[in-house]
Amino acid sequence: MAQSAGEAGTPEQQPEQQPEQQPHQRRQKNLAGGRFGSRRLLLFVTVLVIELTIFFLAMAIPMDATQQKSLYTEGQQIVQSVKGQGPLDEFSGIFLNNVRIALIEAVPFVGPVFLGYSLFYSGEVVQALAVLSPTPVPPLILGAVLFLLPHSLVEFTGYAVSVTAGIMLIWAGIKKRLRIEIRVYAKEVLVTVGVLLVAAATETSLDVYPD
Repeated sequence: MAQSAGEAGTPEQQPEQQPEQQPHQRRQKNLAGGRFGSRRLLLFVTVLVIELTIFFLAMAIPMDATQQKSLYTEGQQIVQSVKGQGPLDEFSGIFLNNVRIALIEAVPFVGPVFLGYSLFYSGEVVQALAVLSPTPVPPLILGAVLFLLPHSLVEFTGYAVSVTAGIMLIWAGIKKRLRIEIRVYAKEVLVTVGVLLVAAATETSLDVYPD
């Protein structure tokens, strides 16, 4: 009889446990693959488009000769500091610089502003290098050529993931899902580091083995 009573009591306890587990599982599902997942993907694509827009817009806006010369000098110094080293030093220099930028871009609120500034500056430097080089070329042409290099799109992707992670962290805080999102945020930062590692290795290999 005691066993029958225990068996009879078991079904009554299960409905009490299910409401405690289901909301938590539902929140995780919505965050990773539901509405949060679709918003994350849409935001990532939007950030990537904005990146390209800012980069090419900076190349298209004319600058005065003094500013061009200053940026040309800065651009030459950057190129020489990176390219004028051995393969390992070049790789580490590119990788650490890109990771530093990406980590700043992953900071909520600060990241999008820094992204816009760094990309606009990069576009202006490309414009100066294109116009003042010994064999001048239209800035947008040089920008398109640079973008077609294998590592360029990979870098842009890494930066977009980084900024997306920071923005989604803000959104999760508003929706009171910060505890769950912080884990996703950490994973996305690690993904960004991995992507930029591949980009740095690709760029270095192109310099070492140009053919």
